[in-house]
Amino acid sequence: MLASGFINVDLPNDCDLEDVNTDRLHLDIWDHDDEVSVFDAAKTLNEVQSLRGLGRFFKQVAQSARTSKGSGSVDDFLGCIDHPLKDIPSTGVEEWYKLEGRSSKSSIQGDIKLMLSLATREDRGLDEDDNWTDVRQHEDLISVFIQHEISKSHEQPLKWNGELSKAAETILHQHAIQGDITAVQQAVCRWMAYARKHFEHSLSYNLLLQLLRNLDKLWSAESLSREEEEGLAQCFTNFINYCLSLIRKQREVFPSSSKTALRRLESMLQCLGQIHVMKIYKHVCPFNNELPLLVKPIVKKGTIEWYERVLHLTQKKVKAQHSEDDMIHSLIEMTNTLNIDLAAADTCYNPLYERILNVTYFDITFRQLEKVLDVEFHKTVQQTIRKPDSTIRTEIQESKGNIGTGLFELYLALQEFSSFRDKLVMGERKQKLHIVQYYQWFRFAVQKWLDIAKTKAKQRIHRAVQLDKVVDVKSGVKYSTSSVDVVCCFSQITEFWKQLKWPDLVDAFPLVQQIIKDICDGAVLYADLIHQKLIAEGYYDDEGQFDISEPLCITINNVEHVRKALKPLPDTLQFDRLQSELDKSNVRIQTNLYTMIKESDSNMSKKIKTVVDRVADKMRPDIKKDVFHLNWAPETVPAEDAVGDLMTYLDNNLLTLNSNLLKSNFDRILQSIWEELLEEFKEVIETEEPRQTLFYKRMYEALGLLVDFFNANEKGLTMAELQSKEFKDLKNRLSLYKMDTFALMEKFYEEKLEQQKNTTSKEYGEINVRVWCKHDTHSIFVEVIDAKNLIPLDANGFSDPYVVLQFCPDHVFPHVPTEQTRIVKKTLNPVFEETFEFSITPEQCKRRGAVLVLTVMDHDYVFQNDFAGEVYIQLCDIPGINGEDVSGYESISFMTKPLIHPKPKGISALDVLAKRLWDEDAVAFVKRRTKLESQSQSG
Repeated sequence: MLASGFINVDLPNDCDLEDVNTDRLHLDIWDHDDEVSVFDAAKTLNEVQSLRGLGRFFKQVAQSARTSKGSGSVDDFLGCIDHPLKDIPSTGVEEWYKLEGRSSKSSIQGDIKLMLSLATREDRGLDEDDNWTDVRQHEDLISVFIQHEISKSHEQPLKWNGELSKAAETILHQHAIQGDITAVQQAVCRWMAYARKHFEHSLSYNLLLQLLRNLDKLWSAESLSREEEEGLAQCFTNFINYCLSLIRKQREVFPSSSKTALRRLESMLQCLGQIHVMKIYKHVCPFNNELPLLVKPIVKKGTIEWYERVLHLTQKKVKAQHSEDDMIHSLIEMTNTLNIDLAAADTCYNPLYERILNVTYFDITFRQLEKVLDVEFHKTVQQTIRKPDSTIRTEIQESKGNIGTGLFELYLALQEFSSFRDKLVMGERKQKLHIVQYYQWFRFAVQKWLDIAKTKAKQRIHRAVQLDKVVDVKSGVKYSTSSVDVVCCFSQITEFWKQLKWPDLVDAFPLVQQIIKDICDGAVLYADLIHQKLIAEGYYDDEGQFDISEPLCITINNVEHVRKALKPLPDTLQFDRLQSELDKSNVRIQTNLYTMIKESDSNMSKKIKTVVDRVADKMRPDIKKDVFHLNWAPETVPAEDAVGDLMTYLDNNLLTLNSNLLKSNFDRILQSIWEELLEEFKEVIETEEPRQTLFYKRMYEALGLLVDFFNANEKGLTMAELQSKEFKDLKNRLSLYKMDTFALMEKFYEEKLEQQKNTTSKEYGEINVRVWCKHDTHSIFVEVIDAKNLIPLDANGFSDPYVVLQFCPDHVFPHVPTEQTRIVKKTLNPVFEETFEFSITPEQCKRRGAVLVLTVMDHDYVFQNDFAGEVYIQLCDIPGINGEDVSGYESISFMTKPLIHPKPKGISALDVLAKRLWDEDAVAFVKRRTKLESQSQSG
């Protein structure tokens, strides 16, 4: 069984201490039984369930009988404890004690928890509530003991945990009892005593925080007298003012570089925060301001005072110097000091103030520094950087193209300071700031720097070309030092601008425009100088032997290397972002940055192409010779053998080019040589006397072999690059030239079908017809219905039209007669409604180029008949041609076809046929078509 209780032993005033040392505390513990009558006890007999329970029943009846006879109850003895009084401290003890029996035979078990305290008290005849003097004495005692602990300690006071010695606690306890000092009064005394000593010795804020929390927990309304509340209020005020004084000197007292100092600052702020949420503080100091209202002005004052010290040191250093550079470096040093302070405010101090006190320390600090920087520092900076133009020019020239001058280091320091505005809370960001226009102070210097950079870049490019040396940049590709130096020069200019990070993009546009112009002009200048150097070395001379050399390849690569340096500029200089800001501001610009780069790129590409084309031109005589051998080789020699010399020559020369040129430049060379080859093939066709088809067939096959050679399994020119318009025209011509005469005639009608298919205009009118095939009888039926909107060919504004029906080519339909409709007089919309039947097999209709030609003519009695137009109908598509059942022309829809006129376009099958003067069939065919076309032109 467990029990608990509270025993307070008050010793008599005349008690001797020796008695305390020898006397013992004896306690008996009993189990109290409720009073029950014999009658009530006897009634529980029916609840007995065992022999043991029966024994208890008789014991209870006996006790009830004794109780009824006597005046008190009879309780059960549970045990006792026996404890020496000397072992009880005056401050009390709380422990568990084991119960003991009266004799060794007693069967006792269990423990009891007791809170024991030993005290003596003198009755001084005073009112218990009138103990102000005792309270003051109690606080003084605590102060004495604190001072004693600090004096004897070998460690710093801030490391002390605040515990007093056992003797000191005993004295304080006795004093509190004798002076009737309550627990809350004791808590007040401890806080006030420790707070006062803190002003002298800087105790641990965690200790003070614990004392505050204990005081807040014990205090209740009216638990302190008016004098005590006034004293406590004064102590709170003094402590708060002391903490505020430390905040004012925070950078020295709690440096951000010390983690220990930051932890002390955090604890101090927690103490301030704890005070302002305590009920007792609000009770004794009802009219004090809220904590943020107290802290913000102090942070401002502390920031201004710190800045004034920094400024004073800077001005002192500047006065001691006589050089402009030293003055600028002093300003740089000061600005960097401000930046370091803002970084600490953002990362170290602000999280503590914002979390504990709800004060945005960084915002206050930045606003104060930004304001004073505009008032004081602005003047100093302007006086320093408003130097004569010659001074600025000299300084920039001596910087050797780097941004490492003091002037631009100062710009970058101010840039970093201004960037802290992005860390302000949103509301603060929207307020007017003074320093954000800092970059305008340096605009004139940037302009001068760009002017000088342009001049120096030109000088550097000229010198780079003069001192050109070959240098391996990466395996397999070679440049010379000039291209590397020029690209480096451009990179320095763009890197300079990137480091500036000019905040106002609209204002930045003219500067970016100047940078782009300078770089593009420099790139074009380099290409011109390289080209002039080639001219001077005799590259374009016609005399002497031409060889593809490594220096030539390096020269081409140099221009390409510099040209490629222009491509990243839009991203590097943020063209899109610039344009977006200009659009938002409704600023119209005359020059497009992309256009500037595109024009320079095109200019340099033309220079490269000029050099590359010269390579192809120099190779052309040899190419021409090999093409000649290809064409005049015996007809029995196959194409792969006939073209062998040409491919060997190309392979030998292209091997040098491939090993020394960039891929882009090598492709340019290939493209130029390819164009030369196409020109040579074309010249053969146009200048040589017409040859037999076998000759052109071999040329066609040779062209295919050359395509594979230049493509090189996609390692050379792409198929899209090879299949240019010139290539397609050449291939088409060769494909026509290698055909026999009948095949060319079929090709001619295929071309006409294509023209008919692509004609949508009805300028010559249209005709309505039905055409179908009766498969079982091998018959073709043609019904000419009518024509509309024909062109007038007579003087009266009308025509006398009729339609000629002819199946072509003649060699496919040798025995099919030509038919024609009747003549309809004086009309442009004749109605014919005539049907014709032809004996033709479906196989004939499915031949290549098999067509029905409907020619509309204007009848003339005196002169030759005039051509009004023609229509081509593809026979393989007419109904019934594949054996499907066609019951009659009534079930077939008529077709409307626009009339077309001969329109020669490019090289056609008729042009090739016209050159075959040795072939009677070709001559006759061309004669008929030429006559018809002449009628069309005259009409």
